[in-house]
Amino acid sequence: MKRINLLIIALVGALTLTLTSCDECKDVTCENGGSCAEGTCECADDFYGDACEVECVNGTYADGTCGCDAGYEGEACTVLSRADMIGSYTGNDACSETGASSDYISTVSASSTDERVLVTGLWAGFFINTITGSVNGDVITIADQDPDSDGYRIEGTGTYADGAIAWDFVVTETATSAVDQCTMTSTKQ
Repeated sequence: MKRINLLIIALVGALTLTLTSCDECKDVTCENGGSCAEGTCECADDFYGDACEVECVNGTYADGTCGCDAGYEGEACTVLSRADMIGSYTGNDACSETGASSDYISTVSASSTDERVLVTGLWAGFFINTITGSVNGDVITIADQDPDSDGYRIEGTGTYADGAIAWDFVVTETATSAVDQCTMTSTKQ
């Protein structure tokens, strides 16, 4: 009888040990609403990482990457694309109608309401009010606008690289339809 009791105790112990070692999620902790299945975390929408510890903040996580919303970049879409562009620049534009002007300062600042930028100083500082631009990666797009409501419209792009913005823009005088095509490389101060 002792042998049978010992055999039963050994079997129960082995069964307990086997059942415990089969729980692959025993030592796995999944964060942010994730759940463990077969030892691996299955993450809630827009979370990723071994323990679902990283959130795709300004984008959508799918197929192993975080696809960033416009104006954001980085692995988890936490970096504002415009961050490196913000600052003061010196430059000299070359325009088809007005000719080259002397060096002048332009600025790129952050909009306080969204991910856009506010630009001053283009076209030799002619515009009094700020020019609004949207940012996608390293490109600032200036949609057609009349910042001063005086009949002078501007539109174009600026490409940021290594502390400089290469501008290509057009200024149109509404009353005469005169067009001034300009290019400028402005260097961050």
